Amino acid sequence: MLKRINLRAAASAQEQRLPSVAIPALWLVIATVITLIASYAIRPLVLVDIGDNRDGPFLVNFNAREIDAAGPFERFEWPAGAASVTIPGGREGVWLGRIIARPDADPTILRRNSAGAVNGVRVEMPRRSDTEMLVKIPAHIAAAPALTFELVSPLVGDPAPPPGVPMAVEIAPARTYRWSAEESEIRFPRLGQGNWIVRLDAVIAHPDGSPVNARLSANGVFLARLPEQPQSRRLHILVPAAVMSGGDLNLTLQADPFRDPRPLGVLIADIAVAPADSPFLSVIAPPPVALGLSLLTVLGLFACLALLTTDLDQRRWLLKPTSWAAVGLIVAVIAGGWALITFRFPSGQMIDRLAALTILSLALTLILRPLTRWLLRQTGAVVSPEFTAGLLIVFLVGFWLKAIGMIFPYFVGIDVFWHMDKARRIIYDGALPLYYSVNSPLNETTMPVAEWGVNPPVIPYSPWFHILATSYAIFPWPMETTANFVSLLMDMSRVILIAAIALKAGLSQRVAFLAAVTYAVLPVTFLLHIWGNVPTSAGLWLNLLVQTTILLAWDRLGEWRVQLWFVPLLVLAFLVYTVTGVFTGVFLIVFTALVWLNARRGVEWRTLLPGLQPLWIAAGMAIGLAIAIYYGQYFQPILERTLPYMATVFTRGPETVGVSRPPFHEYLWSFVPHLGYHLWPNRYLYYGLAIPLIFFIPGYWAMRTRPLLWLVVSAWGTVALLFLLAGYRISMVDKQLFYLIPVICLAWAIMADRLWARRWGQLLVLATLALSLGSALWLWVMRISISPIQGN
Repeated sequence: MLKRINLRAAASAQEQRLPSVAIPALWLVIATVITLIASYAIRPLVLVDIGDNRDGPFLVNFNAREIDAAGPFERFEWPAGAASVTIPGGREGVWLGRIIARPDADPTILRRNSAGAVNGVRVEMPRRSDTEMLVKIPAHIAAAPALTFELVSPLVGDPAPPPGVPMAVEIAPARTYRWSAEESEIRFPRLGQGNWIVRLDAVIAHPDGSPVNARLSANGVFLARLPEQPQSRRLHILVPAAVMSGGDLNLTLQADPFRDPRPLGVLIADIAVAPADSPFLSVIAPPPVALGLSLLTVLGLFACLALLTTDLDQRRWLLKPTSWAAVGLIVAVIAGGWALITFRFPSGQMIDRLAALTILSLALTLILRPLTRWLLRQTGAVVSPEFTAGLLIVFLVGFWLKAIGMIFPYFVGIDVFWHMDKARRIIYDGALPLYYSVNSPLNETTMPVAEWGVNPPVIPYSPWFHILATSYAIFPWPMETTANFVSLLMDMSRVILIAAIALKAGLSQRVAFLAAVTYAVLPVTFLLHIWGNVPTSAGLWLNLLVQTTILLAWDRLGEWRVQLWFVPLLVLAFLVYTVTGVFTGVFLIVFTALVWLNARRGVEWRTLLPGLQPLWIAAGMAIGLAIAIYYGQYFQPILERTLPYMATVFTRGPETVGVSRPPFHEYLWSFVPHLGYHLWPNRYLYYGLAIPLIFFIPGYWAMRTRPLLWLVVSAWGTVALLFLLAGYRISMVDKQLFYLIPVICLAWAIMADRLWARRWGQLLVLATLALSLGSALWLWVMRISISPIQGN
């Protein structure tokens, strides 16, 4: 009887939940359909400057970008021995500069050992030789009142090239273009239905005068044979609505190629697609695939949020949680419609990517729900369903804010390509023995002369991240995409780990939630992604896993089940990235010393002593394995080169090895401008840590009543401080600051929880989080907009 009653109750609850999901989902579908109809009813003009940095997402199987002069060059003499020359500016469009070397100049300077800069900004160098360097001057720089040309070091921070190399600079208006191949494509996905007119600016002629026989097709339907002529010509071709029934426009350009040895088909300088008069019904209907993928995206996200809020007490909300989710998604749909109208591209290219991201989000939601509940149970704290749901929503929203930037067609994680190239070389070129040796090029290519001197020490750059990254090749998309998203998953999982640390320490759910939210909205957490420092991100994540394990499993470290996975975790922490591996080793030493020193303070502190033995059993095995697997080969070169170098640097100063450092107070002060927000003068590089850091010391002091947390955080902070001091002598690139961020979030959250008891305190906390999020999104968008375009 009792079982029958329970089944009836469950069925009744299910019946109540179904309407609460179905009705908001229906409104969401209606809003999406209406928005897409309105968006596609407005048909924009689409322009693509072929050969410009932003043409890549439209083109398939074209030759590399090229640039040449569209008019005569204007010459300006470069004063003998001068480091720069200034010429009149105020020029419209893109310009081409040509820096000409003096006859007696070192030929390697222009060809290899320098870079071009205009008005202090490094610019692209399309071609260079022993005698000249061509530089591309973007329109926004060319429009400046004056243009100052100079040669700078090829790598930022390296010594500048000697003055007196250039003899003159010449400039001319530029034309950018590409050559098509035997068969090339220009794709405009999710463009819209109806009649369209394609406008091509092209040169349809081969260098040797041989026939081109160029044909243009749209979506597999032949449109026209292109007339041959040796001059640039503007062509207009109608694409009828019958060809555009799917809403996509895929132009195929075929030609009999001339080989130089590249297959050269047609020279294309610009392409435009303009709407033509069309039947009303053919225009107003959104492309079927675009509509289907958009519905998949919004309903998939709604399903994620519904799954996360299914256990909440709906009586506590003004609207049901699913209704709030639908309202938020409808706002997002309207914003997407505006973007589709205003920026048809790249917005049209984002539709497919957002649908794929939604499928990934659904999988993550299904996986993370049980994993998060399991992890929170390990803390021993009793948490409410609202807390767990809120934590996962923070994860999901933060994941989407960063992921949308990563799937943007022009996003570039700057160093990701470099790292994935090393992984590809391991797979395809058999480079693993080279990278695994003491003479690995990884060791010195990451050590600029300006930071380490001409005779740097031997410091291992572990190739284990690149070895593990070879697994990314199994996916059908670029390895860089996988690397970015693995880094993102590691990054966003920290909100859950930070919350678990707070709960294990006996802090309240509100403190844990505030710490997690703070991490998610800090601008500094966006920077590693745009820099593409994927080994650093992986190493810092492993650091946090080690410290989380020590806190959560301190009383059980001696159990074989814990050792079975804790030892491999430590091995990975030591091997994946050398710098963060050193962080882990120093942390273990400092933490052990602090436990011993504080054991005399009372019984509660002495109870921590037994945990040191299993900790060091695991650490000893991990260190031994790391030495046997990789680091053992470095013992001799470290003794012969690294220790004498370090002794010289730390006792006699970096100047003795040819490295210039500012005074110590200037070194410390140099961090301060970067701690602010985009409202401060420094708008290019800021971390958004100023307000949390104000509360760091009192928040840290408040942890002293929790012995294990106090000692772990103290060791954590000590490691950061030691490497801050070491960074004055050797290059550290602020990694100690990134290492400390979880502690900063915890300390701030403790004080924010106390402020929350007052109305003005709540406003202060919410304003701080809002400022952080706004600054983070500003930084994210700005950095993506200025990303260097890589590839052809």
